[in-house]
Amino acid sequence: MPAAEPGFDAVNMSPDLPRLGGPEPPMGSVGGDVETGSQNRLVQILQTAAHPITCVFHAAFKLVVLLIYIYGRYLHSAYVSTFILCTIFAALDFWTVKNISGRLLVGLRWWNSVKEDGSSEWVFESNPDEGNLNATDRNIFWGVTYVWPLLWAIFLFMNILNFSLDWVLLNVMIFVFAGSNLAGYWKCSNDAKKRARAFVESQGMKAVAGAMGFA
Repeated sequence: MPAAEPGFDAVNMSPDLPRLGGPEPPMGSVGGDVETGSQNRLVQILQTAAHPITCVFHAAFKLVVLLIYIYGRYLHSAYVSTFILCTIFAALDFWTVKNISGRLLVGLRWWNSVKEDGSSEWVFESNPDEGNLNATDRNIFWGVTYVWPLLWAIFLFMNILNFSLDWVLLNVMIFVFAGSNLAGYWKCSNDAKKRARAFVESQGMKAVAGAMGFA
C-alpha cells in the first residue's frame, strides 16, 4: 500500500467481508474423514455378519494375492517371486473357501471324488435349514466368489493382448483355482435347491393324501 501524502490520513478502502462457512478445515482432514467413514462402514457391515472373522478371511487371501500380483507385475517386474507367492496364497484361498468359508457362510460344501473305475463324481453337502443363514454372510460369500474369477479373466485377457505368455500362465492357474470354487458352489447351490424343492413337493403330496384319507 503506498504511503499517505502529508496532511492526509491513510484510509483502508478494502471492505471487511465476513468469512463464510466458519474456519477452514486443516489440511488432510477431508481425506481422513473419508477414510474413517469407509472403515466405520466396513465395521458396521461385519457387525451384522454371523461369522465376521470368516468373512474377513474369505477376502483376505484374495487381497494378498492381488497386491502381490500388482506389485510384481506392474511395479517391480519380479516374475519368479510373484509366481511363487501368488501360487501359495491362491492355494490357501482355494482351500479356505472350499472347506471353511463355504460351509460357515452359506451352509454348502463340495468335493470331487474318484470312483474305482476312474470316473469322477461331484459330491455336495448343504445345510438342511438354509432359512437361518445370515444375509450378510451370504452376500459377502457370493459377491466375492463371483468377482474373483472375473477379475482374473480380465488380467488374463490383458496379458494375452500383450503377448506376456509368462504372466498368462500365472493368470490361468489362479483363474482355475477361482473358477473351480465358483463352479463347485454353483452346482452345490443348484443341487440344494432341487432337494429343497423335492422335499417341499413330497410334503405337499403327503398333506394332500392325508387330507383325502389315503395316508
